[in-house]
Amino acid sequence: MIRKPTHSFAFPLLLLLVSLSQSIQAQILNDDCTTAIPIANPSQYCSEPDAETNVGALPSSTPTPACFNAAQNDVWYSFEATAANMDIFVSASIFSSMTGPTIAIYGGNCSNGLVELGCAANVQGGDAQQLSALNLVVGQTYYVRVDALFAGAFQFCIFNTSPDDAITGDCPTAVFVCDKSQREIQFVAGPGADPFEWDGATCLIGFPGESNSSWFTFTAATSGTLEFTLNPVNPNDDLDFVVYHLPNGPDDCSGKILERCMAAGDFSLPSPCMGPTGLNATSTDVSEDPGCFNGNDNFLRYMDLVAGETYTVSINNFTSSGSGFTIDWGGTVEFEGPKADFITDDADNIICLGEEITFTDMSTTTNGIIDAWNWNFGANASPFNDTTMGPHTVQYLNKGSKRIELSIHSDLGCTVKKSIEIQVDSCCAIMASVNLQPDCLPDTSCQQAVAVVTNAIAPIQYNWSTGQTDSIATMLQGGDYSLIVKDAFGCADTVQFTVEQLRIFEIPNAFTPNGDQANDIFGPVSKASDIQVLDIEIWNRWGIKVYNGTSGWDGKIDGTPAPSEVYVYRIKIKMPDGKEEVRTNEVTLLR
Repeated sequence: MIRKPTHSFAFPLLLLLVSLSQSIQAQILNDDCTTAIPIANPSQYCSEPDAETNVGALPSSTPTPACFNAAQNDVWYSFEATAANMDIFVSASIFSSMTGPTIAIYGGNCSNGLVELGCAANVQGGDAQQLSALNLVVGQTYYVRVDALFAGAFQFCIFNTSPDDAITGDCPTAVFVCDKSQREIQFVAGPGADPFEWDGATCLIGFPGESNSSWFTFTAATSGTLEFTLNPVNPNDDLDFVVYHLPNGPDDCSGKILERCMAAGDFSLPSPCMGPTGLNATSTDVSEDPGCFNGNDNFLRYMDLVAGETYTVSINNFTSSGSGFTIDWGGTVEFEGPKADFITDDADNIICLGEEITFTDMSTTTNGIIDAWNWNFGANASPFNDTTMGPHTVQYLNKGSKRIELSIHSDLGCTVKKSIEIQVDSCCAIMASVNLQPDCLPDTSCQQAVAVVTNAIAPIQYNWSTGQTDSIATMLQGGDYSLIVKDAFGCADTVQFTVEQLRIFEIPNAFTPNGDQANDIFGPVSKASDIQVLDIEIWNRWGIKVYNGTSGWDGKIDGTPAPSEVYVYRIKIKMPDGKEEVRTNEVTLLR
């Protein structure tokens, strides 16, 4: 960092000029919900610094939210959620008169009533405020309301995020880092609840420490070297950092031991003390003071970490532009934590509109247990998110590239994530089939057909060859039928199927009268409740009648077991409708 000189007489004059310029601005148009400014790209949007203002805004008619002192000069923005979790930032530069910014977010609509979903206020009169909006419905419109203790110009930002992307300005609540994947911090705002945690840092003696800080804590899984590179989103930003050893573990910042201290900086690029900073393998110093003197190059010597020990890194954006940074971890050390992983049931991850794809968790951990899952299946997914392990079957309502992200959390406080891209094309993958089931048995011979449709988007149209239009066709007699299904995208499939004529009774072609209570009696087997056996006649191969009755033949002739051979029968039956049927055929007696 570098401290630029200021003069006491210039600052009031500057504020006066700012106030005058703001007072002659055009009338504020977005000072009501109905005139909210729509944000076209809310997945990653940031206005220019001080490009927005609430100077001259009139109080809106919407009731004051819970955390606002009053609705004095509120302005409104709207956005269509592109992710389940989003962060909203408001920050004012040193040239703005705004202090104590406040943010509220609403669901619903302006005409039929808004529902307050969240509220955040800088009651201490600072110049920045953040609000995290969680569990939003992708594709739904939301409204953001901005006000302040004192009106002024400000920067308005909104980003997609996940719960573990949230940053913190304090050591005790530091983000726990569990792997060495790159981290992207989109925005920074404020020094946290305790702005004096850098006190005692040797490179900052006599200078203030935190102004826009972020803290990250990790435990070494292996002994090894630690390197990292911090890259500011805005190349002209001056990033400072400190590294501490936490001898009491990740939940206790007391007694922290300073290991590295970086405060070098300059006025602008090009300069060796601006831009990327961090720890590397070639630097030899462990601390650099403010300014760009005595060989400062913005990098410090790598660290040797010990397995099982905990460390924390705090990064401060001294420039206070509000822009974030990326962290690229290096060195040989590994961090303790689970490994997020998942697979799909599609080999190339290219699917059609409406086609189902299943995501299966394959995450592992060697220390602790995984106790939470947070899936985000991407834009226009159904479902769009889930918080259970799965597996989860998902469909997409429009084409394009979709980013799927799984974030897992362990009972040790670790949160890690993995993401992949899949492609949804405007092709059809709809598939239909039919399950046949008994319908109106036992007294008549009809069936029903149940349609089974996959890879389709509701509503689904059903057109049976019988003229029925529900998902089930009923009262089907024996014969050939067809079904055409069509989904909301116009994708269609046709099924041809045959219904076998069900018989009200059957006559077996063999029986075994051996006394085992199974197939011991020969006669018609009824599937209806009211058929009547009128007569059964049976002859042996020499034409001698061996049985005549109605109850069925037990395989005996005059009380003596008949021999195993083929017999001829004639059976007369009265059907439920009163008609009589006669059946003649052969039956084999087996012993």
